[in-house]
Amino acid sequence: MVNFDHSDSGTPEKIWEAANWPDHFGQLNLAGLERLVVIAAHPDDESLGVGGLIAHVAQLPLPIVVIVLSNGEASHPQSPTHDAARLAQIRRIEVTDALAHLAPNAQVHLLELPDGQLSEHVDIAEAAIAEAIGAAGDSTWIMAPWRADGHPDHAAASAAAERAARHGRARLFEYPIWAWHWSTPDAAVWSGETVRVFPLIAAERKSKARALALQRSQVGPLSDSPGDEAILSAGFRAHFARDFETLLEKKLPVATESLTERPRAPKPARGVTPAKADSNQSLTAPFFDDLYASGSDPWGFESRWYEKRKRAALIAALPRQRFGTALELGCSTGVLTAELADRCDSLLGIDVVEKPLGIARERLAGRSNVRFECRTLPGDWPDGEFGLIVLSEMGYYCSETDLRSLLERCRASLAPGGVLVACHWRHPVAEYPLTGDAVHAQLTHVVGLQRTVHHLERDFVLEVYEPRPALSVAQRDGLVP
Repeated sequence: MVNFDHSDSGTPEKIWEAANWPDHFGQLNLAGLERLVVIAAHPDDESLGVGGLIAHVAQLPLPIVVIVLSNGEASHPQSPTHDAARLAQIRRIEVTDALAHLAPNAQVHLLELPDGQLSEHVDIAEAAIAEAIGAAGDSTWIMAPWRADGHPDHAAASAAAERAARHGRARLFEYPIWAWHWSTPDAAVWSGETVRVFPLIAAERKSKARALALQRSQVGPLSDSPGDEAILSAGFRAHFARDFETLLEKKLPVATESLTERPRAPKPARGVTPAKADSNQSLTAPFFDDLYASGSDPWGFESRWYEKRKRAALIAALPRQRFGTALELGCSTGVLTAELADRCDSLLGIDVVEKPLGIARERLAGRSNVRFECRTLPGDWPDGEFGLIVLSEMGYYCSETDLRSLLERCRASLAPGGVLVACHWRHPVAEYPLTGDAVHAQLTHVVGLQRTVHHLERDFVLEVYEPRPALSVAQRDGLVP
């Protein structure tokens, strides 16, 4: 998860203007829309992200349902004048007033889930969204906060919306809010996203501005006391005075059979092949049996400087000098395992076929703190908790469904204060179901985890995730408070 502070100056709107953002993307066409469902993690999300779209659809007219998951009562945790109950009351009134201005006939549902803890209530949110979808199917369009926006409640809202949309066969779009603050036009956070812009006419912009102004507790100070400052500064609000809104459409997977039931895949190579893989089908053991039949080191782990340098970067990114229990997923022939073993009391390496594991066992013979097992993931998951889980160069072998399950198991198996490290090749490979960027995009909305390291190169992405709230390395060493 991105770290940012709303009180920072952030990226000025003039930088986004200079990038001519709308010129790079196609416009959102509303053909086929018959019902709009808008999800807000907090009151004001809907006005900021899609207030103009709501105003536009209200004039068509089409049915609009707005689901506000929390009351936003945690917006001013240091306020000396307003407690959480008072803030919740104020913000409920503000959001209903704002929506009455944008779309007087909209149905508004306030779920009143706890602000800052939506990740613990995704099932409740999903059920409410599913009810709003009904039987309308793909004629219902859902607008939810962007999963990679940098706020855990936004990620949880996105997760609930995706589940409901997938089962209800609705179309899902996501809107950024805080990304305009911490990101930049050329940042890789937009890589792989299907971006659309929705132009706003003057009346829609005016209606949106009025709705935002009605969120008085957020755009102005609660009082002159420290802790009561405005949350949404004028500089930040400038991002939402544009003559367009930005939506990211999500391609939703369909239900698939289990990982062990996949058909035999073609022999792979890190390069271009004639057939494009299906993102709904994970690669299976026969794929890797064929791969290792061509040689014991098909990726050049031992011979390529690229691989050696990448391993060094991964080892350097570990936020602790020593770990107790560790799990390496997709350990292959144990080249990285050997370096991880020097930092761990016990280390379990897993791969889907036996041939590379035999080489790994020979490589680490005599290392009593290392063992290897052949397992098909995510279904055949090992027992226990791990202080370190390494997911390196194997997430893109999974289908979208299996990847979500894999990441959920990683999160569930992390010991308190544990560390999840992920590293993946970024260039597309035709036979792989997913790209490395897609894997790391999914990582951003694993609930309860905070991204503490983000290293991005043209060739690979390396990230570290830790349970929230996470201390920095300097904080752990007592260098900073």
